[in-house]
Amino acid sequence: MKIKILLISALLISTLASAKEIPIEHFSQMPSIDQPTISPDGTKVAAIYNNKDQTQVVISNFGSRELSTLVALGGEKYRIDHIAWANNQRVLVTVSQPYVAFGIRVRTTHIYSADITGESVFELRRKRAGKQTAKQFYFESPDLLSVLENDPDHVLVTLRDDRDDNYTSVFKVNINDGTFTKYLPNTNKITSWLPNKDGDILLSIGSTGIRNDLTSIVYVRKDVNSNWKKVKTFTPYESDTFDPVLFDSDTNTLIVLSDHKLNKNALWSFNIATATFTKLLGEAPENFDISSAIVEFKDSERKVVGYRYVDNFVKRVFFDKEKETISTQISSLFSKQGLQATLYDFDQSETKYIVSAVSDSSPGKFYLYDKVKKNISFWFSQYPYLEGKSLAYVSAIKFKARDGMELNGYLTLPNNVEKPPLVLFPHGGPYARDYQYFDPFVQMMANQGYAVLQVNYRGSTGFGNAYEAAGYHQWGKAMQTDLLDAVNWVKDNGYANTENSCIAGASYGGYAALVAGFQTPKMFKCIISIAGVSDLNKQMTLWRKKGYLSYIKNAVKDEDANIKSVSPIYHVDKFEVPVLLIHGKKDQLVSYRQSESMYKALDDADKDVKYEEFEYGTHHLNDANNRIKSMELMAEFLAEHLK
Repeated sequence: MKIKILLISALLISTLASAKEIPIEHFSQMPSIDQPTISPDGTKVAAIYNNKDQTQVVISNFGSRELSTLVALGGEKYRIDHIAWANNQRVLVTVSQPYVAFGIRVRTTHIYSADITGESVFELRRKRAGKQTAKQFYFESPDLLSVLENDPDHVLVTLRDDRDDNYTSVFKVNINDGTFTKYLPNTNKITSWLPNKDGDILLSIGSTGIRNDLTSIVYVRKDVNSNWKKVKTFTPYESDTFDPVLFDSDTNTLIVLSDHKLNKNALWSFNIATATFTKLLGEAPENFDISSAIVEFKDSERKVVGYRYVDNFVKRVFFDKEKETISTQISSLFSKQGLQATLYDFDQSETKYIVSAVSDSSPGKFYLYDKVKKNISFWFSQYPYLEGKSLAYVSAIKFKARDGMELNGYLTLPNNVEKPPLVLFPHGGPYARDYQYFDPFVQMMANQGYAVLQVNYRGSTGFGNAYEAAGYHQWGKAMQTDLLDAVNWVKDNGYANTENSCIAGASYGGYAALVAGFQTPKMFKCIISIAGVSDLNKQMTLWRKKGYLSYIKNAVKDEDANIKSVSPIYHVDKFEVPVLLIHGKKDQLVSYRQSESMYKALDDADKDVKYEEFEYGTHHLNDANNRIKSMELMAEFLAEHLK
């Protein structure tokens, strides 16, 4: 089957712009189009549309670029997080807003049901009598669990229920009038429910209910009239990982993601009767983990049809021969343009597809593919003002740390700049990773004339167990020296001027930047910390309140007597270079008090420090106003200190 491209936007073949001609605001905008999704019948496409400081849910006919608005939000406080088709006539929109409950910052979720005309929009929220406390209001925030293909008037949501000891129970909700009906009570301290196509929940995952116990318990039942049966208990870091994807009651087997035997995440079949792994269903090449299974409703049942993994870009592998052929053809077609393309979404009949395409130096864009007509048409770019611009190429690198461990990362060199200044840009997490994808922050800095170094230091995820476990309890230790070893690799190879360098990062990356301020005070000329941790003791207190126990287990042990030795706030006297701190006050992962306290400590010590605080800023500063301000601050700060 031969596929042809009928329409490619003129933006993709426009004349290239030279370096430093691109305004910073073109990098700082939120993606213009995000989360596009096709209606079940393939006639419509819904998406999140960001336009300056307003976010909308928009809809178009498949094949058309004319958009109509269903829902619009303005300002920085509210965020559209997710959209999904409930049926061919209604779209579900999940919105969140900052809130304070239990004395900590959280976000409450609100689900809206909107018909495709935009005339009928209302919130799906259970009605409760009387005035609610902050805790009760937070518990009344529903999370979408599943649409019901065979019941288009209803969806399933989870909701904490005081009748079930405030564990999440399942409710069926009428999307036409907002009626809530208790569907499945929580009798086993369930934390995760996995419904099938019909909404029958035969698989669930629970906890022991014991504080600080990370143990999970897997339950299954033959049908909705049967009792739950405990089939597997596992504790992270003490046994094979065990992440159930679906349950096949006919064969009494589970399909799970597990690091069993291979020491990396792979897709396995698990026999419940014998409690054994029986078949390896899918494995990524080399030491790469499978990041997720691809699950779809097919032939009246829920099936695992493939899996995703990441080398430098996301790869999708399909078990279905026809879908794998289409995926391979599309990937090959776009690779001729230097783009990485994947099947992003498709309708129930699998004749209409959304294709995503991106590269290291070209922003993400979406195409519409009609399998019957055998053509692909350009739809929208996520950063239209950057299409056709001369952006920097991102090179994958490998190097050895001082202890011999082989690490990887990315180096972005600005166009037409000899021996550029260097910005070391460690990722957050730290249990995450960098990719070779287009990144607006990286490209903004490269466009300003800086080389940008990203490091998948030990502890980064996606590269198997050994790579991640090597970072446990290495905050401010080996994870930090990995960053320094990467800089030395750049120096040894002469790619950039490492004597004229800064370190900048967000979240854990912001922490690493601050650690450099006292551990290697003369190595960098400036430090930028966005939403960074400065006091690990206080951060662990927040993790305990939120139940993020694995972070404590993997980061710094409770009994570690030297925790202050890797907490920057206790070493401000050693800082010698200017520091820029940026933080959002609605950050629920790292309190803005971390930056506020660090600023005060540095200022009291007469150090050169600036602090910018955003009233409604989130941990990721995912708002256009916050983004452009933070990028402008970074650019000004780097220009001041890297000559």
